[in-house]
Amino acid sequence: MHSPIPDLIELTQTLVQADSVTTQPNHQVSAVCAEFLEDLGFKVQDVIYKDLHGVLKTRLEAIRHPIKTSESAGVGYFCHNDVVPIEGWNCKHSEPFDACVAEDKMWGRGTCDMKGSIATAMKAIERIPSEEQQGPLYFFITGDEECGMAGASGIALESDLFDQMVRAQTPAIIGEPTSLELVHAHKGVCHLEVESRGVAAHSSTADGENANWTLIPFLAWLGELNERLETEAKFQNRTFNPQTMTMNVVLENEPQASNITVGVAKAHVFLRPMAETPWPELCEEIALKAEELQLILRQFPPLRPLNTAPEQPGVQATLDLLGQTVANAVCYATDGCFLQALKQLLVLGPGSIEQAHRPDEFIELTQLERGVEVFERVFRRLPQL
Repeated sequence: MHSPIPDLIELTQTLVQADSVTTQPNHQVSAVCAEFLEDLGFKVQDVIYKDLHGVLKTRLEAIRHPIKTSESAGVGYFCHNDVVPIEGWNCKHSEPFDACVAEDKMWGRGTCDMKGSIATAMKAIERIPSEEQQGPLYFFITGDEECGMAGASGIALESDLFDQMVRAQTPAIIGEPTSLELVHAHKGVCHLEVESRGVAAHSSTADGENANWTLIPFLAWLGELNERLETEAKFQNRTFNPQTMTMNVVLENEPQASNITVGVAKAHVFLRPMAETPWPELCEEIALKAEELQLILRQFPPLRPLNTAPEQPGVQATLDLLGQTVANAVCYATDGCFLQALKQLLVLGPGSIEQAHRPDEFIELTQLERGVEVFERVFRRLPQL
């Protein structure tokens, strides 16, 4: 007989104290999560995969069947147990992984994004005996949401459980921090790398060829493009704030020394695309300009923006449960970029995104407590649709 899942505060602290910075493997915290899920009666499968940086990660795919035969599609919960790095951590209450409780908050890396959410989801399920389930409960945990989302991509491409959900069109929650307000849409991410190559040599000689000179015309063109993105309505979506793709350009020189001419110059172009904007055509325009200027282009797979239709029954039922009038749109991205074969995919979780990734990250204890209540109601209601 399994022992009861620990108290909410203890459970959250246990998860936070399992260091899982996204640049490192997450096997330890995944083992902890798997044990908790098994204690809840889930059948858990752990899958080892490589993230986009070649680091081995674990993702968990779990299901708990109802005792009674049911035609319900059930409900799913998606989350990640990796956290952003701790450089610059500056909290008077706690070291990054202490999970200290003070001032009615829990402080520590991952408290808000998103181990607090994992704990509340588990405690909510603990309140739902399997004999009261209306359909299957699915629980997915990835290990690299903060560094590329290969785990979510793998779920979409390889997971039998996810395939079951798609065939049944199971409603699902992504438990990212939304202050427990329902989100139906978020931006995606596009990343293009444009490279110019020169010849590195001592800068006092005429032997070198500075790669920046051939990159600069492209940068000037990007400045003109950014002006269009900020002013032309077709590139904007007023559902979001800001309503633009907020293009960001990061420059990189190799080598980076004043007495050596630059041999390689790179421009990393980042966009946050939105539904109902021509972002694929925009990426193609950038690629064509790089080709025209004879620059080297590397285009990373895009993270597609999420836009679950507000009229979906799952959206309307969850709004009713929350007493919320309309679903929100947010500017960050989630694993939902890869999970959109599910047509009733929602984002909902405890904690504020404003506290995520901060050097003094925290979650309010009232958000954790209310999160259990909200998730229990949602996990009971959505399988009835």
